[in-house]
Amino acid sequence: MDFWLGVKNFAKIESAKVNIDNYTLLVGQNNSGKTFLMQLIQGVSEKIADLADADFLAGLESDKNESYSSYSISEKNIFNLVKNINRKLDMEKEKIVKDIFGKNIPIEKLYIDISMEWNIIYKIILFDDNTKVRERIQKEMGVNLQSLAGLFSEKGKCCIWIKENIEKDEQSIRWLSVSPSEMETTYILKSTLKNVFEKNSLFLPASRTGLMLLYREFFANKTDNMISYKAEGDWFVEDGTLSGNFTQPIYEFLRFLQTYMEDDAGKERLKKELIFFEERLIEGHIEAHKQGSFSYRTESGEKIPMYLTSSMINEVVPIALAVTSKRRYRRLIIDEIEASLHPEKQLALALFLNRLSNKGIKLILSTHSDTFVSKVNNLYLLSEYVQHSKDYEAVGKFDLEKEDLIHPSKLYVYEFENQPNGKSIVKEIEGNSKTGFQFDLFTDSAMKLYSEALNLGEMQQDD
Repeated sequence: MDFWLGVKNFAKIESAKVNIDNYTLLVGQNNSGKTFLMQLIQGVSEKIADLADADFLAGLESDKNESYSSYSISEKNIFNLVKNINRKLDMEKEKIVKDIFGKNIPIEKLYIDISMEWNIIYKIILFDDNTKVRERIQKEMGVNLQSLAGLFSEKGKCCIWIKENIEKDEQSIRWLSVSPSEMETTYILKSTLKNVFEKNSLFLPASRTGLMLLYREFFANKTDNMISYKAEGDWFVEDGTLSGNFTQPIYEFLRFLQTYMEDDAGKERLKKELIFFEERLIEGHIEAHKQGSFSYRTESGEKIPMYLTSSMINEVVPIALAVTSKRRYRRLIIDEIEASLHPEKQLALALFLNRLSNKGIKLILSTHSDTFVSKVNNLYLLSEYVQHSKDYEAVGKFDLEKEDLIHPSKLYVYEFENQPNGKSIVKEIEGNSKTGFQFDLFTDSAMKLYSEALNLGEMQQDD
């Protein structure tokens, strides 16, 4: 399943449609709308499932019998599903934007697009009584739930999210939950759909150094009474009202830093990637403390408070924290990925991000660095070559490992161009297996510098 988000006449952006479910790179001029679009992606992806209504659910194929109710999402019905989502997005777009940014920002159109592989079917299966269904699931569907038997010990409704490959006749459980018996079916289905449309994203804003240094002071002086609450059933939940002059994605980043808890299983899963991060990027180790603070330990063992470390450390550490958090973020949206990094460190960062991508973490990055995009471009070309030639030894010739390669079909590149009317347009840059990606803005700057150098050389010869 591939997922795109599009806008028309949103803030400075005249038009844009970008892939948000793979590895997406955004380049372009300052003040062209990249940060606005990234925060919109963060906010919208958290709201789509909440828009589900009767029409939305009616667009799913359904099958009911005495054992369960089954809803399917496939290539056959994805068009109707997307149509219903976009109908609700069109109705709610102004409110969604205001919830995210805390103010009214013009937006003419907000929409999504989804494409699915012909051989993949996603199924949402709902049982009214989970205590009677484990054996039926195993018998009727061929799904082994032995390791999940403990989830069926209490009475309630059981909802299962399954990915089925009809070409290979394979099924895999992607998500399972047990809900109280009295909970409405529509609510349970909405909760399950969140697993489809929401990747548990985290937006990492630019100027991470300042936020890393000040987030504790901010919450000490601006406690959570800045967030108002509303009743929803028997619970109180944040109503999204903003305060403190932050957008919702930035506030969520601050909350992430304040409430960070380390996940041992996540650290083990990414053990090799984190070793690379510590050795090649920060040349040390980050320690998280129960008081909600962090410190940096050098390779020699010296412990340094974060406020005394370099801006480079403070800029990249949140990336490592995000992938080792108990929240299990599945998508990272990172603004100005290269901030405060020396070119050599930018090269190492490109490799680290490729490794995260290969472990299933979705990435949306913005950058102004020709060094960073050139490295990504070279890795793309090498990956294309290895994929088609099967010459796996070529990786070692560049002092790389197979984890440093990227799946060429999963990389999407977009360039933002400012227009004379004050707007910007966003165009996709298609990759070429022989030449890679052509970045016009970076090329223009390089040619201007080259021309300038030639003119200076001619002046010196004439002198």
